[in-house]
Amino acid sequence: MTRLVVRFPEAFRAQIIDRCLGALPNEGCGLIASDENAEVVAVYPTANLDKSPTGYTIPPNEHYQAMTDADSNGWVLSGVFHSHPHGSAIPSMLDVESALEPDWMYLVVGLSGEPVIRAWQINQRKIEEIALT
Repeated sequence: MTRLVVRFPEAFRAQIIDRCLGALPNEGCGLIASDENAEVVAVYPTANLDKSPTGYTIPPNEHYQAMTDADSNGWVLSGVFHSHPHGSAIPSMLDVESALEPDWMYLVVGLSGEPVIRAWQINQRKIEEIALT
């Protein structure tokens, strides 16, 4: 059951897919900022410290830079994105166990075929899909 709907401009979709394809064979990742209306207003592609096809870690300095930029614009960091190079856009067990921000949107990019982005809210291991418009 979809609990939330988030406006997600096409330009950000393309930016996220480009970052994830550019990171192959590893997972691509980054952060997302939203305004007070919960509309996505910025995407911050980052490096993946893990350099892994099955996991990601955003570098702390890049997290800080994104947070500082978002704050200076009156936005908040509201989510993270990462890819599954050989999988679907559904959170893995590792994704669920690693989700520490219950209010964040977790975007997963499935790259097993045509790139697909799906959004999720993960809170105490409960997963609920967020509709992107």
